[in-house]
Amino acid sequence: MRKALFYSGPLLLALAGCAPTTNQINDMAERQIQMEAKIEQLAQLESDLSNMRRDIERIEKNQLLLAQEIRAVRKKNINIKTKSGSATKRNDKPDPTDKPSPVEKAHSDADGIYSKAESTYYQGDYEEAILQYQKFIDVYPRDKRVPSAYLRQGLSLINLGRNKEARYFLNTLVDKYPKSNAAKVAREKLKTI
Repeated sequence: MRKALFYSGPLLLALAGCAPTTNQINDMAERQIQMEAKIEQLAQLESDLSNMRRDIERIEKNQLLLAQEIRAVRKKNINIKTKSGSATKRNDKPDPTDKPSPVEKAHSDADGIYSKAESTYYQGDYEEAILQYQKFIDVYPRDKRVPSAYLRQGLSLINLGRNKEARYFLNTLVDKYPKSNAAKVAREKLKTI
């Protein structure tokens, strides 16, 4: 028993030196709180990073879809121009019995094409109206009614529920004829679609 007491004394003294003080315990508690706060910040950053990655993926998918839609609109525009060109060829047969002056003929033809376009537009045949307005634009690009033709094409597409394509025509109108009355109307329409 004496031996046990002999050895336990120094052991108790050694262990007593290892016991933390109140200041050391408070320091450790404070460090633990700081580490937990940093871990929380890291977890929040990781969550934010994950959200950003999802957003980037969504944006990239939307960009691809938008690029596809732009290609489709361009293809439809080419088809409209092609159809309008073939319509122009069919309607450009000269009448051998009627020989007005070249200026009168040009003015009369422009009026005829524009009137036909207007008529089909007001009858609600919007696809045919788009073609007729395009024919008018292609054949008489300097006519003062061209801005109105672009506007009617845009409005026709809106009536058909094809707003993305309508934006193309309305933006073309605003870009080419920014000071025209039709461009003012187009700007207002672009705000609503």
